[in-house]
Amino acid sequence: MMNYLVDLQPERPKEIELPANGTSLDFLQMVYRNASLALSVRMRAAICCLQYEHPRLAVVAQISEQSFAEVLERRLKNLERINGGNVIETKPLPQIETRPVKPHVSDRRYRRI
Repeated sequence: MMNYLVDLQPERPKEIELPANGTSLDFLQMVYRNASLALSVRMRAAICCLQYEHPRLAVVAQISEQSFAEVLERRLKNLERINGGNVIETKPLPQIETRPVKPHVSDRRYRRI
């Protein structure tokens, strides 16, 4: 009968031993690789490690054969050419007189009490 009760008790997870030179990332990796821990604990550890184990995709500028300064100068000259070129002349719009907006006052007949 006692053997049956011992078998029903949940198994305690093994203790995780971190080496003296171990980092927090090593510890989290040990946690999410430990099958005796609860899945929710392992998932949180894996999520924390994710940003350090896999790089993010990012945009990388590639400048070939020219220095950054040369490219910048060329683009500034192009911008100056565009802005100094054909400009559409506009006429000022006539001023329209408007009345000031009256403040909104609630009518007390429609008020809830």
